[in-house]
Amino acid sequence: MRDRIERMIEQTMNTCLSWVVSKDGAVLFEDPLDHVEISAHYGNTHMAASLIIYGTIKNSNTYIEKGEALLNSILDRWNENKILLGFHNDFNNFALCVIDSFTPKYHDRIKACVMETEDTAFDTINWLPMRWFVNKCRYEWTNDKAYQDICDKCKSMIKSATYSDGYIEDMLPLGTSFSLQYNVATVAFMQYLRVMGEELDLGLQTGALLNSVMPDGDINYFGRGTNQVFAWGLWIYLLSSGNLNGLDTALTYLEKHLTDMLSNNNMMLNDFDGKDKYMWWDYHYCSVYTAHLLFWLVLSLKDYGKKDIEPKLVTDGSSGVHVLRNDDAFVVTFDGRDNYLAEKGPAIEAVWSKKSGAILKGAFGPWYGLFGNDHLMADATIRNFMGLFTLKSENDGGVNNPLIKKLQSKIRKDPEETIKPLFLSPSVDITDKIRITYKLEGLPMLINIPYYSGDISVIADGERINLVDTMKLRTQYGWINIKQQRIESAKELIIEIS
Repeated sequence: MRDRIERMIEQTMNTCLSWVVSKDGAVLFEDPLDHVEISAHYGNTHMAASLIIYGTIKNSNTYIEKGEALLNSILDRWNENKILLGFHNDFNNFALCVIDSFTPKYHDRIKACVMETEDTAFDTINWLPMRWFVNKCRYEWTNDKAYQDICDKCKSMIKSATYSDGYIEDMLPLGTSFSLQYNVATVAFMQYLRVMGEELDLGLQTGALLNSVMPDGDINYFGRGTNQVFAWGLWIYLLSSGNLNGLDTALTYLEKHLTDMLSNNNMMLNDFDGKDKYMWWDYHYCSVYTAHLLFWLVLSLKDYGKKDIEPKLVTDGSSGVHVLRNDDAFVVTFDGRDNYLAEKGPAIEAVWSKKSGAILKGAFGPWYGLFGNDHLMADATIRNFMGLFTLKSENDGGVNNPLIKKLQSKIRKDPEETIKPLFLSPSVDITDKIRITYKLEGLPMLINIPYYSGDISVIADGERINLVDTMKLRTQYGWINIKQQRIESAKELIIEIS
């Protein structure tokens, strides 16, 4: 499996090297789509680290020299870059601290930059382990207890964000935001801290994630990070450094998608052209996420088998993530969070059967407001949801009344219809079929069922209804079919899937 990791490193490295360019006396890591270096993010520092560390592992002066040339340019431009709007302080400080032990001749410059650059002002949970490591380094450099206090604060906040079932919230207070991708990131970053000497027990957190892996190998199928590659280098790092079962499955899944992702300048594991930035969030850049993948693949090779983890499993549902699985079927439901439509619930997040494979994964997508505006396809996002919508049209309230119909005919009105998702808690039962049951209040509604494959039927108050294939949508994974039907009234609705 080390060889497989190394092959992916070489493949990703070859792509990223073409983005290292010299312009106006500076060495830049240029994005292939935006044609500038995304200097406020962290692609350049992660690329420099990848070159230097992998060059050291492979005893390649060529890689080391390229990495040091990029690093030198980053340090030259550090003070102007760190004041850019959206500068990712914790990511960039972290990368410099990781590089530090591999480049003694740059130690003084790295130390000066890290000491003079503040931590990020907000406390997104998956950023905190990086901040912890940076302040661990500052403490070792200065012996100033204030930095150890910051480490302790980061540890305490992560603990506060961790549920009794092992899943980790990405923002406090609890109930704000949860994503599998950022949960993977937090645990993998903490595993790096373990490798670097911190005493931490990650058994519960790792057990939760291993239990969440779909039978097709996917670990990143719901929340704000759905199907983004950001999770995958980190996931492989956690599995490889922790000596965990599941590494082969993860490598197989990434190997299946990596070539298309790289050749298309994409940052999702689908076969779409990255230039469309389809269902990307506003802060996404191909070069940044690809360099991040490369960095963690390199660390996966470097730290392979370094710090075993003993997984533990608790399924009390305290996080709102509910995984139901046996040899024949797999279903994940999620109670939902407040901040992003991609994390609203209750929602069905994944359905798989032995007979049909992946039937559904990923709900919703980017939406208006928080970082979801630039590449939004609202129709596709809103309909990428298995469940029920309320309906409202311009004729509601009067279409069957002759007098009102006559009055309406005199008034010119543009056609319109409003759909709104109904967030209802389903009960799920797995027997010979998957049965998802909703208790309803009888109001008119639209049943909406996205599916990649599978036999699907719906029973409303004991009567099987006729589902109609109405459209296909592009989701984060690819093209998906949509079955729909209008239901005038029902008290109980059952979706049967096999």
